[in-house]
Amino acid sequence: MEFIWKKEYETGIDKIDGQHIKIVNLINKLNDAIRDRSEDTIISGIILDLKIYAISHLVYEEKLFKKYNYSGEDFEKHKRTHDNFRNQISDFIGNPNYLPKELAYKISLFLIDWLKTHINETDMKFAKFLKSTATYEQ
Repeated sequence: MEFIWKKEYETGIDKIDGQHIKIVNLINKLNDAIRDRSEDTIISGIILDLKIYAISHLVYEEKLFKKYNYSGEDFEKHKRTHDNFRNQISDFIGNPNYLPKELAYKISLFLIDWLKTHINETDMKFAKFLKSTATYEQ
């Protein structure tokens, strides 16, 4: 299943949008590897790249939270979604019952759903907050 980036996913924060697009590209690379029946080592490598990049993206957002004093209910919800993401990815990868292709498929479906929801529900609120902050610079 290909994840097609749409304009509606753009937050207007260039670096965050760029990171989201990179995650989408990695998801699509994983889906291509599944479709092409790539070797398990290739699939496992893409999964690792996705995990590392996605978590580094979350860390980047969390640095912005601190830098611009993002707080309140929207912050709490956003931070919870990050924590839940980390836990879910760890659960997937730590499950010895999944073969690499099965793991890849489950992670791909999870990431597509999670990213769309995360962008539309929490990142858009954070982007609005950032843009309203007098000290924020693109």
